[in-house]
Amino acid sequence: MANGANVITIKDIAKELGVSINTVSRALNNKPDVSPITRDRILESANRLGYVPNTLARSLVAGETCTIGLICSDLVNPFYARIAQGVEETARSNGYTTIIASTNEDDITERQAVDLMRSKRVDGIVISPTQQSHDHISRLLQDHIPFILVNRHVEEFQTAYVINNNQHGAYLAVQHLVSLGHKHITHITGPLRISSVKERINGYRQALQEKDIPFDPNLVIHSDLTLECGYKTTLKLMKTKTPPSAIFAYSDHLAIGAIKAIRELGLSIPGDISLAGYDDIEYAQFLDIPLTTVRQPMYEIGQRAFNHLIEIIQLNDLNPKKHQEILEPELIIRESTGRVTGKISHFPYTENPA
Repeated sequence: MANGANVITIKDIAKELGVSINTVSRALNNKPDVSPITRDRILESANRLGYVPNTLARSLVAGETCTIGLICSDLVNPFYARIAQGVEETARSNGYTTIIASTNEDDITERQAVDLMRSKRVDGIVISPTQQSHDHISRLLQDHIPFILVNRHVEEFQTAYVINNNQHGAYLAVQHLVSLGHKHITHITGPLRISSVKERINGYRQALQEKDIPFDPNLVIHSDLTLECGYKTTLKLMKTKTPPSAIFAYSDHLAIGAIKAIRELGLSIPGDISLAGYDDIEYAQFLDIPLTTVRQPMYEIGQRAFNHLIEIIQLNDLNPKKHQEILEPELIIRESTGRVTGKISHFPYTENPA
């Protein structure tokens, strides 16, 4: 049945089922004008015969490479790894290969990654931008390259994106801390250029203002978004003259760094200080003191980002407003937060924690 050196082609599948080659091709490419029954028969036959798509031929005929690019800010962070999994698995189930690059929050590396994806002629790109500059994002728009942003969005111009409702998520976390009696709450966060950083600060302020707690900008501490920065920032913070009774960290990654610092100082969580994170990465619940955090649907963000991107690609739909989605977060209360107990004052302090 096979031609050549036992290579199965769509002609073999069409011959076996008595359908046209075009029908087989459209079914294998998940086109909408093939009936579910026919598609299932074709897919079953393709699997049984061991059909492997000729992606080179497909790209030459259709002008597509059946590949997408995925550019992540930090694949070391389990948050981005889970989003990447959502993108890659959904792409694979739809017949697409994913080329993945990690920028480590570096703008030059991000620019190089965008150029790489374009040189590979990917059909579209999923990007979690560093937001240090927007020139390369702007060029993608100008050149009509299909792309979608995840976790962050660019305020200066309209793009497709799938993000989390950051302001509401931060509001939920700080509202919880306030309900436990905390008024002196420090927010450890990232660089202000990042859209989600600004949105979570807004949620932090909203929860305080709702209970008439004055907003103190000195309690918002900006750092890089690494474990080490979470550790070093908290170590300095807890040695100040007036250490907080609670910390709300921008991410679980920062919160885990904060845990190390708190323990090194001989303090207990939540006895001496309450701690809340953001993301609900997989091992947040498996820490010695399970972490109260705001759950983002990480896998779903990646999954939905690909689904939007494939619509943009296949329908040539470059209207970004049709592909902007905000997913809702959920507060997950665990053992790292408790009622306020008193003031920590037994450490030598410095005046500036930054």
